[in-house]
Amino acid sequence: MANYLGQRIIDEAYTYDYVIGKRPDLKDGIEVYLIEKDRQNLITA
Repeated sequence: MANYLGQRIIDEAYTYDYVIGKRPDLKDGIEVYLIEKDRQNLITA
């Protein structure tokens, strides 16, 4: 699920803040996915 949501963030279907607000339990997995895809610029505080 974290990989799917990470890809949706990359595709700009969702924002990082929106996804983390809804699914904070997946934060670590989403961040790992975005970093692996060299898209850490999408990770916001």
